[in-house]
Amino acid sequence: MQIQKKSMWFWLQVIVATCAREPSSPICSRYDYEERLLERVLRNELALETTLNEIRKTNSKVVDALKQLEDGKAKVESSLAIMEKKQIEMESRLSDFINNASNYMNTTLAANVGALEKKQIEM
Repeated sequence: MQIQKKSMWFWLQVIVATCAREPSSPICSRYDYEERLLERVLRNELALETTLNEIRKTNSKVVDALKQLEDGKAKVESSLAIMEKKQIEMESRLSDFINNASNYMNTTLAANVGALEKKQIEM
């Protein structure tokens, strides 16, 4: 009888083990899958928001730098225009000075030549 009880318990355990329901695994659960999917979507959304904020900051920095470059370009162009005007003015002054000096030298030379000719005639 003892052997029969042991064998009966053995067979009962075998039947229970084979027919027993497998405990629900969170890996196979539909809710677990949806939860993991939702977590992944939220992580991606957060990463995209962070990236978008960084892009906006970078864009504002680029726009500011571009404005500074445009302002610098305008300053350089105005300085260049002023320098060109000054150069034209200086060239005009130099030309006037050279003409005046040349005329003065010509008149002085003509007067000296005339004076020398008079002295030579008198001699």
